[in-house]
Amino acid sequence: MQARNEGGRAEVRTSPLHGRGLFASGPIAQGAQIGVYPLLILSQADTERLKSTRIYHYVFYVDETADGAVRCAVAFGEISMCNHSPSANAGFEVDADAQTVTLTALTDIASDAEILIDYQDFAEEAL
Repeated sequence: MQARNEGGRAEVRTSPLHGRGLFASGPIAQGAQIGVYPLLILSQADTERLKSTRIYHYVFYVDETADGAVRCAVAFGEISMCNHSPSANAGFEVDADAQTVTLTALTDIASDAEILIDYQDFAEEAL
């Protein structure tokens, strides 16, 4: 599956928050789909091995077992450059069956604004 960035709505640029970030290349209306990106879902063992690496800061949570073993996924495409904010202007949904993550505007996003997502429970680990 190839990443689908709906109409070129987003691009990677230098971020004042942290290194690089994802920015709106034009205005994006609340509820609009920004893009759908392919995932490489990792096993629980691979996820555990990644925790001590820099790449762990770029994975998406997929699921966990009753005993707390977590599976994560590496996203391909510019979504991996989204920075965190608890007041995010975009949300994401992981679809493990389709092996995709969909990025959607939670608010109207102005042209040139940074697209921010809430890392949720992973915020403390990732930052």
